[in-house]
Amino acid sequence: MKAFARGFVLALVAAAWAQDALVSVTCGHTWLSVAVPAGLLGSRVTGGELTLGSSCGVTAADQDGYRLQHPLEGCGTTLQLLPDSIRYSNVLHYHPLAGGAVARARPFSLPVDCYYPRMGSVSSRAIQPTWVPFGSTIAHQRPLHFALDVYDSTWSSRLLQPTYSLGDLINIEASVRTDPRLPLRVFVDECVASPSAAAQLKYKVIADNGCLRDGQLGRSRFLPRRGDRFLRFQLDTFLFPNSSGSQIYLHCHLKAVAEGAASTAGKACSYDRVAAAWHSLDGADCSCCGSPAGCGGRRRRWLPGGMGLLGEASIRVGPLGLLSALPGSSPVPTELPTAPEPSTALPHHPSIPVVRGEKRDSGPALPVPGTMLAMVAMCSILAAVAMAGCYCSVRRRQSGHQLGGAEEDVGERSAVAMTPTTASGAQAIPGDPPLLWTLPSLPSF
Repeated sequence: MKAFARGFVLALVAAAWAQDALVSVTCGHTWLSVAVPAGLLGSRVTGGELTLGSSCGVTAADQDGYRLQHPLEGCGTTLQLLPDSIRYSNVLHYHPLAGGAVARARPFSLPVDCYYPRMGSVSSRAIQPTWVPFGSTIAHQRPLHFALDVYDSTWSSRLLQPTYSLGDLINIEASVRTDPRLPLRVFVDECVASPSAAAQLKYKVIADNGCLRDGQLGRSRFLPRRGDRFLRFQLDTFLFPNSSGSQIYLHCHLKAVAEGAASTAGKACSYDRVAAAWHSLDGADCSCCGSPAGCGGRRRRWLPGGMGLLGEASIRVGPLGLLSALPGSSPVPTELPTAPEPSTALPHHPSIPVVRGEKRDSGPALPVPGTMLAMVAMCSILAAVAMAGCYCSVRRRQSGHQLGGAEEDVGERSAVAMTPTTASGAQAIPGDPPLLWTLPSLPSF
């Protein structure tokens, strides 16, 4: 009796709480009932647009809305035994019918859960239970709280005022917080960078519903998930060469979709520069990321197959401080022209030129620039040529000195005896010894 009274009170409280909810669920003894208002999403809903589970449709309708009441064990409802309760789960699908060239509503899928307390008795005879399961109403108007945070290099703490050098990697995590029982997955639809919060100059980092395009020019990539409600990725640092500032801002659009296989409208694709191919984090089709036509139009508002978009938000992160460019940094070639290009070029390069630094983890950097090394090598070559010329000149001079010494010996041996004349022109006296005059040899040069 106490259990029945407690269940009755909880049912009253839950019913009062659900008056303002868009969609409500009532759990009976052997059935569950889903109430959908006729003015859902601001447009008139028809009974043929609602289904519970695989194919169970509307069972009752009035001017206020529609009711889908079906057995607990039908319509694909699943059972799960929890420590203190029994859980019955199903999904309510809304597929708006096409009404022309434009759509006034979008499809969605909402989980439907009923919880019953695990209590009873065991006997060898059939007994009539004395307890009655309480009715519970669960509102599905649950808020979604999106976040985009910058982490340190170890992913252990958030950074409030991060500063990087060119060549560093920026660790970013997108997340969504909501009821843990709500199955969903978060994606980064697109992300653009700008040199200021309101700058017109923008550089596409992520585009086409989750293609990380900066990975075609740098080391940017998505990282394996640590949960469906989290998505981590790394950005290779860069600067805007035509901007006076040394900082960047990121403007990203996040969305949460019902849990399930990713599609072209919900994906996290990274570019493998070694294999020259796109790879998905969740098994999605990334072929459109490498297509010249891209992935179609701008952000798509739903996923095919009834997997609905549960929420979305636009978030800005910044400023991210950047130090001066490293030696050897150079502008990165960017967007391909609109005219057709050779097949060796990568499609969808970013449209804004940026400056990207050398990789920090690629090995020790040279202590001097390459141009200085070239100048030192040229000076060394010139010095070697000069030394060779001096050596040849010294050898020629030594050869000349040896030749001059030989000529001097010959000159000394060719001394002649001459009879000198007096100042008056008289001849020398006979009998005097003759004077020897030696012809000096000229020095050789």
